[in-house]
Amino acid sequence: MTADPQKSLSPASFSSVVKNDFDQLLQAGLADCSLRELLGLLISGTGTAERNLHLEKNPAEKPNGFYDRSVQMGTIPLEVRVPRTRTGQFRPQCLPSPYQRGYSDEEQSLLLGLLSSSRSINAAKDALRKMGLSHSEQELEQVAASMLEELELRNSRPLDPDMLAVFVDGKYVELRDADKLRSACIYLVVGLGRDGKKRILSCTAKQGRENLEDWKSVLRSLIERGLRRVMIFIQDDFSGLLPLSQGFFPNADVQLCTVHMQRNAKIHLSKSDNVEFQQRWRAIKSSWSVEIGNQQFEQLCDRFAKAYPSWIAELRKKREHYLAFLKYPEYMRKSFSTTNAVEAINGQLEVMRRNSGGYFHSEETLKFKLGLAISSLENGVWRSVARTIAAALSQLNAMFQSRFEDAR
Repeated sequence: MTADPQKSLSPASFSSVVKNDFDQLLQAGLADCSLRELLGLLISGTGTAERNLHLEKNPAEKPNGFYDRSVQMGTIPLEVRVPRTRTGQFRPQCLPSPYQRGYSDEEQSLLLGLLSSSRSINAAKDALRKMGLSHSEQELEQVAASMLEELELRNSRPLDPDMLAVFVDGKYVELRDADKLRSACIYLVVGLGRDGKKRILSCTAKQGRENLEDWKSVLRSLIERGLRRVMIFIQDDFSGLLPLSQGFFPNADVQLCTVHMQRNAKIHLSKSDNVEFQQRWRAIKSSWSVEIGNQQFEQLCDRFAKAYPSWIAELRKKREHYLAFLKYPEYMRKSFSTTNAVEAINGQLEVMRRNSGGYFHSEETLKFKLGLAISSLENGVWRSVARTIAAALSQLNAMFQSRFEDAR
């Protein structure tokens, strides 16, 4: 049962609820990684918003970049980016006192409550107010607005024309609209640049179910913002999306997500046949070459064609799109065979959805938390090149150059 959004908790019960929520997150196998990154992002983003306010009030001041600092929240180590000014007289209030490495118990509870239990932006602003991070309602509004503004900018900034890979996927969520819950779809596009770093290319939430017209709008926007050359395009098999992707990026390999295909196998095949299908598919994924993979794929189709003719016929028709990942370096085959790069964001949104009572309390709240999830990745694990990508990066760039530049 969803909690009444109008009810409030006493400070003692609030702290208890936060601790229970946090313990549940840890027991769910999430460890402290994503939460740690979200906490670090919140502190960094709040500090930047505070500096913006400071600069507005002091026109003679100028920004002077950032420096990295480690702080401790209980047993959780946080990495934050601290904004500076040229005079050195500005210091974000969201940091612990000078020469103090960690936060007080009250601040820890409020930060954890903000990220794991807030139902809306107003609830988050209320937590910020209790922490004393801002001195007026106007400042609190600007802190929240800066996060929403950053999300909007992500969907309009010019893009690098070249991407080694692009991952696309949609996620269904529910939004509260007055006294009703309405479905919405988040359209997410993640790019892998030639520098080996992942970045969000587009993230838009639209009311209603996932549909082809919305995907057409998202892909057209990528082109209009400058994206031109993509080596491999990874997506699920949403009806009509395959020819659409091929039309927008005709020189890209299009890979259909193999995890989605394996889930579909469980629906179409009997339990015993599915066990055999999954074993054969695992052998295909570990094939040494595209040729061997194609042979094994044909053998798999022959094995089940008689019992499941329609589904196997669909698999055969899309064989090259299920096996495109085999063209790439071994280190990258697992990453290029699924849309898991997008699932990293969806997973964080799922945690936030559950902690909000099973749905998002407004479109603004959804955008606010989507921005948190995205920024936590880009300012966290995506800030550096993953080891698997680093091992294959020179080979991937050589393949890119061979396909797009040597052919000129």
